[in-house]
Amino acid sequence: MAAVIFDYCLTISQEVQLIWGKKWGIIRITSTLTRYATLMGTAMTTYVTDRSKYTSCATFDNVSYSSHLISIIAAEGLLIYRTFAFWHQNKKLLVWLLVLAAFSILGAVGVSRIVGIFHPIDSPGPHSTGCAFGSGKGSAIQYGFLIIYELVLMILTIYKRFNFYKGARTRLVTTLYRDGMIYMACITMTSFANILIALVVPGNYTNILDAPQLVIHGVLASRILFNLRRESYQYDSAVIDGSLPLADICRTPGGHSIVFVNTNPGTVEV
Repeated sequence: MAAVIFDYCLTISQEVQLIWGKKWGIIRITSTLTRYATLMGTAMTTYVTDRSKYTSCATFDNVSYSSHLISIIAAEGLLIYRTFAFWHQNKKLLVWLLVLAAFSILGAVGVSRIVGIFHPIDSPGPHSTGCAFGSGKGSAIQYGFLIIYELVLMILTIYKRFNFYKGARTRLVTTLYRDGMIYMACITMTSFANILIALVVPGNYTNILDAPQLVIHGVLASRILFNLRRESYQYDSAVIDGSLPLADICRTPGGHSIVFVNTNPGTVEV
């Protein structure tokens, strides 16, 4: 909770400059959900950790779980947007990633519920209110699907970097590649740690890294968007109001790069 509040204070000026006041498109909605669903989910997790004072946790747990799910999905949406931009807004790739994301979500929720039937959370003690802070072994399935999807995004980023942008030296391309690799690696390692915890520790303790997972997802995905828009602003201020028109970088036979930057509607400067 301290980490997400500290990061929010550090980046609120970037959010105001790059997000606020813009049209409510897909990117602004997704970034807003990522930021504030992360705050909400972390706050609810922090508040409800002490279960001794509750007699029923069903409603609170449903709202908390929903905020966590929305935050994770929105953060993945920002990562998809980054990959989409890195691939020159390839619409076929975007459709493929969205379909894969839908199957991953359905698979994670469905399989984890089935696993939860056969491996339920440990029974609460005799003095417990029945509000168990855990999700059982099924959570490992959810994080497994998440890791697979993150690896797909990483592979696509690496392939495009060395297949198309090999000779590129622009800050925009460097930022896209650096942020994608470092941040997604951090998210993947956190997910892997959650899988180990889910498989090893008792069921009532499987959510011990639940809040850190949420915070890392939300914070890093938001920073990817902020860095991307800040760097792209140097090329064309119009990208702040719409999806990123990543500069077309073409390799010449001699190995040089030609960057086409659209500075005015209907014109092209080399």
